[in-house]
Amino acid sequence: MTEKLYLSERATTGRAKICAIKSGENSSVCLTTSLFHPQGGGQKADRGTIEGIAVLHVVHNNGEIDHYVENIDSFTLGQEVEIVVDEQWRLLNSKYHSAGHLIAALGEKLFPGIQAVAGHHWPGEARVEFTGDLPDTKQFQEAMIPALAEAIQADLPVRICGDPFKNRSISIGDFPAVPCGGTHPERLGVLEKVEISKIKIKQGKLRVSYSL
Repeated sequence: MTEKLYLSERATTGRAKICAIKSGENSSVCLTTSLFHPQGGGQKADRGTIEGIAVLHVVHNNGEIDHYVENIDSFTLGQEVEIVVDEQWRLLNSKYHSAGHLIAALGEKLFPGIQAVAGHHWPGEARVEFTGDLPDTKQFQEAMIPALAEAIQADLPVRICGDPFKNRSISIGDFPAVPCGGTHPERLGVLEKVEISKIKIKQGKLRVSYSL
């Protein structure tokens, strides 16, 4: 089983050993430990390199993590390799993930009758969905925009809570911690500004689309 170090630390470089090599149309390798965040939980997969070979995609696979790579020709079982996560791509996706959590937390605080039930934090299509006693879209937007700006200006900390491998949660400032397996920056200041691009209500859900 791969030790998922991205759950416990924010490092983007390290070393690991290759424990499986899978050939085929989309070849992949498994590592003893990994800093790469696999796609899932509303967040896109990390990119980067393993021993200089491009990592094209990363996915969960029954406790292991499959790292789809450009080629496997130079890899051998047990080989110790350097792993490098693309810092800029990681930061972009981490910022989007934290922005989604912030919108969810602020929405529930500003309108206690609603609950955040889903988040999709991909750049270009990011959104958070709420259910409950929904406010109208104009009311929500008028309350959300200044609240987002205030939280970012305050540079609230983003903390990992609990055992990162068993009951990991993420908390922003004093907001309640929520279960999360994604990556996040240490503080909200790096978000600079969160734009609410669209708000609509459909089939009993309020969907908030956003961008950075």
